[in-house]
Amino acid sequence: MDQTRKTAKWHKRKIRADYAQSGSCLRVGLLASFLMVVSVYLPSLDNDFIYDDTQVILEQKAPRSIADVARIFTERHFPNLPYYRPITRMTLLVQKSLHGDNPVPFHFMNILLMGMAMLLAYALLRLPAFGIHHRPALIASALFALHPIASSCVYPISSGRETLLPSVWTLAALYAYLHKGRGWRILAFWAFIGGLLSKEQAVVVPFLFVLADALRLSAHPPGRDARRWLQRYWPFVTVFFIYAMIRHQLFGTTEYVLNSLVLGPFLSVAYALQTIFFPFAELVYEPTILIWLSLSRLLLAATVLSVLAIFIFRRWSHMKVATEFWTGWFLITLLPTANLLRQEASFDERYVFLASFALFGLVAALVSTASDNPQVRRWTTAAGTVLVLAWSLISFHRSTYFKDDVTFSQQWLRTNPGIADPHYNLGSSLKKYTKFEQAILRSCKQWFLRDTASVNAHYNLGFALAKQGKFEAAIIHYSEALRLQPDLAYAHNNLGNALCAVGRYDEATTHFYRALQIKPDYVDAHYNLGVLLARSGKLDEAIAHFSLTLQFKPNSSDTRNSLDYAAAHNNLGNALAQKGRFGEAIHQYSEALRIRPEYADAHNNMANALVTQKRFQEAVAHYSTALNIKPDYADAQHNLEMVLNQFPELRKQR
Repeated sequence: MDQTRKTAKWHKRKIRADYAQSGSCLRVGLLASFLMVVSVYLPSLDNDFIYDDTQVILEQKAPRSIADVARIFTERHFPNLPYYRPITRMTLLVQKSLHGDNPVPFHFMNILLMGMAMLLAYALLRLPAFGIHHRPALIASALFALHPIASSCVYPISSGRETLLPSVWTLAALYAYLHKGRGWRILAFWAFIGGLLSKEQAVVVPFLFVLADALRLSAHPPGRDARRWLQRYWPFVTVFFIYAMIRHQLFGTTEYVLNSLVLGPFLSVAYALQTIFFPFAELVYEPTILIWLSLSRLLLAATVLSVLAIFIFRRWSHMKVATEFWTGWFLITLLPTANLLRQEASFDERYVFLASFALFGLVAALVSTASDNPQVRRWTTAAGTVLVLAWSLISFHRSTYFKDDVTFSQQWLRTNPGIADPHYNLGSSLKKYTKFEQAILRSCKQWFLRDTASVNAHYNLGFALAKQGKFEAAIIHYSEALRLQPDLAYAHNNLGNALCAVGRYDEATTHFYRALQIKPDYVDAHYNLGVLLARSGKLDEAIAHFSLTLQFKPNSSDTRNSLDYAAAHNNLGNALAQKGRFGEAIHQYSEALRIRPEYADAHNNMANALVTQKRFQEAVAHYSTALNIKPDYADAQHNLEMVLNQFPELRKQR
């Protein structure tokens, strides 16, 4: 034992000397690695939003004030899942408030976060406690950031951000924790909180600290002094307690369901090792066991791991602490997604991202123990460089699978056709491009073959049927979706539209009101309810809902809302005119024409209101414009003739 410790201390002194002599050559190499990471992922700037981005970003309202940002910390991250990730959500929604629904800045932020993860990984590996030379550390950090696993954490905006942010916080937290001084400990504590509020998986960060203390890698470890352990970790226990209370308030007591305590973790470790050593060249998103499990790949991964274990054993005096730490890192960071608890997807590459760092760190530590041998340096550098280039090419190519939601869903279906999610997502994405027949045939019907009680399948099938004019069938599927999930505001609104189409106005009104109870700022429901209320003569209520439609109107950068705001202004003008408030009505018609100058109805209605104000010349101009746009517009023609018959002199001016 004494000899092992003496060897480790000698090796640490050697590393410190190497660290001090790195100089400008190291800085150039580090900058080159960072630029390489950015370059590999740069094609994602041409990609659109996909999958979870719709609910996490596009359907969310951008914060407009500090109070709006603070409110994020009191809300779920995802509507129907027990996710509490306010910092991740805040970064996404603050970006939305700055540049709207333009995907480019979102993608660029993910690229920068991966570059930051690479830099932090290198900085952590270069700490003297780990005994890793600068060249192996540089290659290991590049492999970590450019591995195909990492690409799955960059290209999808929201799910990528959900992995990258806590990973960056975790690396920063451990880097700070292994430094001396109270300031570094405080920084490590706040980095842990940052990670925990970015994603639940960061709950394991204090256990990494415990591992570092137990192996005496940290500065002034507590040793066997129980009082020092308590003093060091009581703040983390306090944070756990507060965090648990917040989650209980948001999700109640049913958020966790136990899964297999043996098989789940075993399969997760097998998936991780297979994916790290022999990743798929193409994107295989959230694969089931039957898709990813490959005995040949597992045997190859086990062979590589066995060879690595032999080399480690031969240099055990140098590698004991490193092996224990990096093995602990691998298991601890994998634990939250190791299927101990039931999770939305059992396996995915992003679950393995932070755990993969352990193997790169372990190999870098092993190579560093033999760095005095020039031949070893040359061969390991060459092998590492080849791997960096090969994995970079795969990661670069994978950007094509994330081009848009249709491309992503089609790739998901090609590699995993037996599950429902890709069918649903393809249906949703085809729906955006108005390919409704395809949405039915290729998505929803396939879904029903596997899951007849799917809320999303019923909702999407109802949407597609309504677009085809098959309203009675659409009503059946919207109603079934609401039976399964009664608080689905979008389904209530669309069911109301379908009921209106078949003349069932009272039922439609009930569903519009219900949609607004669930989502008070739902502009489509306010507008649709306003139309029905105006139709039934309830003008004051109609005016109120049309006004709320325009009050909650998204900012001008949001081009994805389907509501016709010109029609909203026009209908508000009509209701005001019926109440005799012609001046206000004229203002609303002007707004409608500002948005859509070729709006014939608004021109006709504007002319009618101008007549009441005795502004006949302007009225004639608007009637004439309406007829130029729509020559067979009988109402405008009739009204124009009435004005011209009363004031013949205007006929000449026309």
